[in-house]
Amino acid sequence: MRLFVFCVLAAAGAAVLAPQPALALSGGSPAPAGDRLTRATVFITSLTPMGRSRAQVGNCTGVLIERNLVLTAGHCLADLGGPSVVVAQFFEGDGRPGPMVQVAAGAMHPDFQGRGDADNPRPELLGADLAILKLARPAPRDRRPIRIAAQPLKAAKTRSVLAGAGLSDPSDEGSSGELRLANVSAEVVTDGPTAVAFGVSGGAVCRGDSGGPVMGQGGVWGVVIAIVRRRNLCNSTIFMAVLDPKSRGFRNMLSRARKG
Repeated sequence: MRLFVFCVLAAAGAAVLAPQPALALSGGSPAPAGDRLTRATVFITSLTPMGRSRAQVGNCTGVLIERNLVLTAGHCLADLGGPSVVVAQFFEGDGRPGPMVQVAAGAMHPDFQGRGDADNPRPELLGADLAILKLARPAPRDRRPIRIAAQPLKAAKTRSVLAGAGLSDPSDEGSSGELRLANVSAEVVTDGPTAVAFGVSGGAVCRGDSGGPVMGQGGVWGVVIAIVRRRNLCNSTIFMAVLDPKSRGFRNMLSRARKG
């Protein structure tokens, strides 16, 4: 589990690097204000010191699964080096980031393969690219956690929707932060300890949407973990981690996140 140290964001405003590549939606539809997935999705921003008064800024998407817990992609935490400032923002009715809650701690899936596993990768564990963030205080009262599908493999076969808040314009670095939805068709391609699904979204997935929730019949069944790149940072073909809330690894991650 990684603990996060908080500082004043304004003090580092002029000394940050360009955001690191993550994932996001371009071409999806604006998220409806009253949609339950809209009201449970959050925009995650991290600020990590890089030395000599410099810092790395990163964005991801996540989803509220308990009043103070947000599910996202594991590499969103693995890319943080040392103490980091991490905040989560909920979305207003216009789809733009609104109320902000600081992140107090985070726990990664115990089978997540970080950079230290590069010499001995295990394909059957690729779906363990998961993490849960613990908010410093419960989400606003008007935000309701969304349930994880009890049968995620079955839910993955149903009509699904992806939520993402990354670049709405791939050529504009300042266009992230607007929540958008896109339809997703998926097929589970691995059945190891942590399953992975391959799919095509109705919008290009680019930068800012790693960890974006994928919801089908019965609840959220997966999160976005990678895009298939061609000539740029955006594409409509993606890989998703299939959730298994009953598995040892997921229960371990959830328990550690709750304890903070």
